[in-house]
Amino acid sequence: MSQLLGSQRRELLVKWIERTGSVSALEAATALGASVRTIQRDIHELSTTGRLARVHGGAVGVGRRDPVRAQLRLGILVPTRGYCFDAVLAGAEQAAAASGCTLVEADYDYTDELAAARYARITSLKLDGLLVTPHLPAATWGQLCHTDVPVVLIERPWELDWVRDLDPATSVAAARSPVDHVFTDHQAGAVLGLDHLAALEHRTIHCLIRDTPTAPALLRTTSAYAETIAPTRGMTLGITRLGRSSDQHGVLTSALEELFHHQKPTALFVHTDEDAVAAQEFLRARDVDVPGDVSILSYDDGLPSNPAGGLSAIAPDRIALGRRAVEMIVDRLSSRGQHNHEVHPPTKLAIVPRLHQRATTTVRRAA
Repeated sequence: MSQLLGSQRRELLVKWIERTGSVSALEAATALGASVRTIQRDIHELSTTGRLARVHGGAVGVGRRDPVRAQLRLGILVPTRGYCFDAVLAGAEQAAAASGCTLVEADYDYTDELAAARYARITSLKLDGLLVTPHLPAATWGQLCHTDVPVVLIERPWELDWVRDLDPATSVAAARSPVDHVFTDHQAGAVLGLDHLAALEHRTIHCLIRDTPTAPALLRTTSAYAETIAPTRGMTLGITRLGRSSDQHGVLTSALEELFHHQKPTALFVHTDEDAVAAQEFLRARDVDVPGDVSILSYDDGLPSNPAGGLSAIAPDRIALGRRAVEMIVDRLSSRGQHNHEVHPPTKLAIVPRLHQRATTTVRRAA
């Protein structure tokens, strides 16, 4: 792919969009063996000739727009933008541009006061639908459960652990609310990562899992894998939960020192990216070759500067989360009035992460 001419690469981009409706510059760069900057230049050139439309992070098709969809105004409420929600927002913008609808954006930090204020502001704008993430105070969830516009929840669905933090009345309303969900299947992602390391013939693997909102799913899955699958493959699978601390680097260093004093794992499965990078630095400072002596697989793939030769990672498809969330709500709005007699149950869509094998995982070195 690296030998493609510019004209060939641009034709592939057009065909990609004809097939899927949109493309991100990062996805195209990986698939076509080019830099993100090169793909961005290709997108710019194609947009000037009307063959596609540029959006944040990529491009969408310029086919005929549905006039009903073109009148829709959707709101999206996400936490303060960082690498995770930048990607979600990019996917939402791609899908909104492809549908021709308007996307109204609002972000907030993790304080209840600002989250409630942003929610009040965005819901005062007479929107047709709302996309939200689950970092909102309980009182706001109470309002959301009774809103009269369609809602799509992005990431963790009602059933997961965070619902327990809501008051009983809001928890019941949440369970009964006709809210659509699109979320990452972290359990499938964890299995994908462990299967990858097993396929590389690693039989002594240790998981280091930082205490984040993703951690419960990863801990449940890795524990189940250790009990059921690992013994059938002759694997030893250890798990360490890394608590949150003002000295997170120190917590990780202590865990690694303890681990390598007692064991000799040939592979580490690490959440988060920052911890995976720190683990790599820890090992190399002690003359342990990565990946020759120890492979490292990260769970996140959210570092904006992670190059093609960087961390091997299990990557939640955050662009797809945003894109599918918009598509779900647009489809629901477009069907209103056509089947008024029908009850539409909530849609729940799980998106499986992808494996990106780079420079930090390889076949286990023979003893």
